[in-house]
Amino acid sequence: MLASPVWTIKSHCQSFILVQNSLTGYTQTVKLDKNFLKDTLISSRGILVGTTFASYVLGLLRDRLFAHTFGAGQELDAYQAAFLLPDFLLNFLIAGGLAAAFVPLFLEAKSKDPKQAILFARTITTISALLMLGVGALLFIFAPYLATLVAPGFGAENHILLVRLVRVLAFSPTIFAASNALGGILVAENRFLTYGLAPVFYNAGIIVGTFFLAPHFGILGVAYGTIGGALLHLAVRLLELKTLRFPIRPAFHMKLPQFIPFLRLSLPKMFGHPVEMATFWGFTALASTLPSGSIAILNFARNFQSVPISLIGISFATVSFSLLAKAHAEKDRDRFNAELNRTMRHIVMLSVLAALGMFFFRNLIISLLIGGGSFDEHAVRETALLLGAFTLSIPFEAVSHLQARAFYAAKNTLLPVLAGAFNLIISVFCAWMLIGTFGLLALPLGYAIGTLAKVIVLGILLPRQLKNI
Repeated sequence: MLASPVWTIKSHCQSFILVQNSLTGYTQTVKLDKNFLKDTLISSRGILVGTTFASYVLGLLRDRLFAHTFGAGQELDAYQAAFLLPDFLLNFLIAGGLAAAFVPLFLEAKSKDPKQAILFARTITTISALLMLGVGALLFIFAPYLATLVAPGFGAENHILLVRLVRVLAFSPTIFAASNALGGILVAENRFLTYGLAPVFYNAGIIVGTFFLAPHFGILGVAYGTIGGALLHLAVRLLELKTLRFPIRPAFHMKLPQFIPFLRLSLPKMFGHPVEMATFWGFTALASTLPSGSIAILNFARNFQSVPISLIGISFATVSFSLLAKAHAEKDRDRFNAELNRTMRHIVMLSVLAALGMFFFRNLIISLLIGGGSFDEHAVRETALLLGAFTLSIPFEAVSHLQARAFYAAKNTLLPVLAGAFNLIISVFCAWMLIGTFGLLALPLGYAIGTLAKVIVLGILLPRQLKNI
């Protein structure tokens, strides 16, 4: 789960990946009844689809409220830029590793010794929270210097506002680190409803903060509401764990047999998980050199572009993942290729249609959903223009999620990480080269070029990865 509201839509669908990947990983270490696995996946899909839809609705209300209240100006630019460092560090140090390693190891330990599993969960939760607490303290102290890294093009007034916002949000990763670890326990215990509801309450907190606090504190009121939303995110999961009678107390048992495997499994995912966020960090730094409101417009357009990526690319790839993993485990290359090609055709066809629809109706989408109030006609036109350029990358990004799952099924997490890093370099470099000619439009154009390069690289490497099947 990502902390920033900019990534809310994608993060909900990523929770779906965590559930299915975790259950699939469990079957590799513990003999699990097939009917139970099937029923669990079906029920979890239904619950998470419902909570994801609720998050979409609240995310739209949140963006509309942002646009109407602040418009495309320096306040919203500073707020969205303030998330980059806390979110990046949370995803790099905590979120990626938890998603990749915690649940399978917890379930394996629980099948052998439930008390040891509880100690393992408490240890990971404690270490995660303390690590991010230290990171938050550093962010708070060095905010004036770090703000320059995030948005080097900001003027003095906007830089001061950015520093204040970073300091308000500096400790949000501590809350999310604890909540993410506790969320892994809920996944393992099949408590998917409260797991999925936590992001809904998070968005609700941001909306309440914007509605009630922004009139008195300006954009800082939104930041206070964001902290409140983060606490609600944690509280929902704490209350559910209380019903499970899970002991919520600190623990330091790093000599447990699960601890070293957790670190080993976490490392590749640590480097791969925040690559996309690092790409948009680079884009934010470039956008900070452009006219006021550029960062806000960039994030609004990206939020809309991410919807078909989540609904088509991530969802289809996730459903296909367990089938690909099973075919690879049984060394059935024909079945692996058949599933890969079938899902690839569906993703390409639907993502192209979604991209075309979003391109042709981009002005209507932006005007109808977030236009009005302080978000004037100029802001609507600029956001629609950027969204049109972002549609170029929709099919490529959607396909890349399936390609990554194919590598994961083959037990290779390194190559997708390297391909993601290649995407980062190409995207930011191309955007930097084009920004003098195309302005803000250079960012989605650079992203499309980088994503296409990633798809090509993974497409070349995948057949070689499957030679041994």
